Amino acid sequence: MVGITLGAVLLAACGNKATPIPVFVTPTPLETTAPGVTQSPAAPGSVPPVGSDAPVSGDTAVLPEAQAASPQAEVTQTPAEAYGALTGPDYTPAPLHTAVPSRVSVRPCPAIIRADEVTLYAEPNTASEVVGTALARQKLTVLELAGDSWARTGDGWLVLVDQENELAELDNMWSCEVLRGSTSPATLFGLHLVNGTSREPVFDLAQRLADSGHPLGTVKGLNGTEDLLADLKTISPDTITVYRSVITTQGMLDCPADILDLPDPVMAARAWMDSLTPFWDGVEADYFEYMNECHAPMDWIAEFSIEMMRLANEQDRCLLLFSFPVGNPDIHVFEQLLPAYRYALENPCQPGRTHGIALHAFSTTNFQLVSETDVWIGFRHRILDEVLQTHLPEAVNLPVFVTELGQGNGMVPLETLTCDDITRDVLQYTYQLEEDPYVKGFHWWSIGTGTQWADATACLDQIGTALIAYYNNN
Repeated sequence: MVGITLGAVLLAACGNKATPIPVFVTPTPLETTAPGVTQSPAAPGSVPPVGSDAPVSGDTAVLPEAQAASPQAEVTQTPAEAYGALTGPDYTPAPLHTAVPSRVSVRPCPAIIRADEVTLYAEPNTASEVVGTALARQKLTVLELAGDSWARTGDGWLVLVDQENELAELDNMWSCEVLRGSTSPATLFGLHLVNGTSREPVFDLAQRLADSGHPLGTVKGLNGTEDLLADLKTISPDTITVYRSVITTQGMLDCPADILDLPDPVMAARAWMDSLTPFWDGVEADYFEYMNECHAPMDWIAEFSIEMMRLANEQDRCLLLFSFPVGNPDIHVFEQLLPAYRYALENPCQPGRTHGIALHAFSTTNFQLVSETDVWIGFRHRILDEVLQTHLPEAVNLPVFVTELGQGNGMVPLETLTCDDITRDVLQYTYQLEEDPYVKGFHWWSIGTGTQWADATACLDQIGTALIAYYNNN
């Protein structure tokens, strides 16, 4: 696809040791169609979904009103920023997987009874006092685990597995993964840093969350944030860091310059890795994002990504794959990506770690919260998960990150959506992601001053207070 439009200047890292570097980024929400829905004609200039064969119109699109983050910034819309027609006139958005209540907090881990009847004990020992029973399909809240066989519930200790018989199982929830020790209690919320200008507010947030016992989950940074990412790890070692360089030896690019010509994907990956490596070297990050909303057939992207993973493994680097824009990839071509999923499974990037998946999610208007969009827009990872469950179920636990998540066109000022709105969106999205423990975090678009893009720096203190209350069930 035409990918990212160059449009805003990002600042280099804070301090006197670096000269400001011009870097350009923007989210580009695209159209999508739910299976079985007839799509209305695309607006002129709209961009087809990644992997489709539809042509890209060169006409100017009629777009929702764009608002610049600075009153001095005059924004000119381009075809790459077009939304186009999302769905047909008779389309009813799919309901969210779980309705969001008026007040949200961490949902406890439930144990689901599978046997006809189980006994509850006073201690994790079948010789201890019997304190109750539970019946099939009943759900009991789990407070702690003792090994792999015992769970303490509010009604007593429950045997999960008796010899080879499964009496009960933990539900597939974030809180259950925390109890198992397979994921950290860090927040699912993270930050997308477009530059290093919000250094102190970011550090303050990270320190507060670390002190609360729920460290900042993840931070993604672009060029100019290298020192910030490194210093953040000293404050919050559990925070997962992601780095993407939009500066390459080929220029400032999100995708290989010749990607629309579909060169040999293996040779293209080698040239692309050579163009990125000089800007990755010296950066300490848990994951590297190597492309951004690139328009090419899925089978080409799969072969390209496999070679990128092979090369990254030689460098002991872990990648986040694909970085598809909102509403992508198209489901009818998604299966073409399965070889890349399989390669990621079979070729760990580091001992005990695999490459992951990157997706983007934006709401469809400047006044809508991402957490209140339908499953095709804000929660597309669930649609992809269903396909994986059918065709490659062992891949469903590859880590997924929503590496750009924000509202509207990515330039919504705080006068339009306030810190109250953003905080509510963060909490509601976190609440819903607890049902998807394979999603390891999301990066809020965006943090950093001096650009036309939405800057939520002023909201970080409020978001931190709300997250601490959320995880403490206050």
